[in-house]
Amino acid sequence: MDFKSLKFTQKQVEAYTSVRRLLRLQVAEFFGLDPETLQHDMTFFSHINGSKTARTLHDEYWHSHIDTEQYGTFAFTTLLYLNSQDEDFHGGEFVFEAHGTSSAAAVEPRAGRVVAFSSDAENPHKVLKVTKGIRMALTAAFTCSTEKALSIEAFPKPSLVASG
Repeated sequence: MDFKSLKFTQKQVEAYTSVRRLLRLQVAEFFGLDPETLQHDMTFFSHINGSKTARTLHDEYWHSHIDTEQYGTFAFTTLLYLNSQDEDFHGGEFVFEAHGTSSAAAVEPRAGRVVAFSSDAENPHKVLKVTKGIRMALTAAFTCSTEKALSIEAFPKPSLVASG
């Protein structure tokens, strides 16, 4: 995001930090883990519009992928939808691919909806193409490895936080 020269207010940083903390607690509760064992991993906002096309095999949306393979550190992934399908955009369903004995399942994006899943081979997934509008979500991942957590660059960088 450096190239966009975004500056975040302290209030925005506090809201972001609070959301990440609450997602961590939800993941711990859902998977029966001690929250202290979950370390923050990468967190990013996705902003997908209808004009985006997959350019490489590693485009993180339209090809089926496994987050642990895609990113290398994720143990658990959460998605917090920031807007709603059919109100703000069309398409963009999150699809868990059929795997083993499970069948494919799609999640309809709705503002405020949280999706949480383990990030390894048991949950291959993709996002269907957005055909109109802009789909926005916050992806927050967690790891159980302190070493992996320490390898993740902090966000936002102090240089991106507006003073005052």
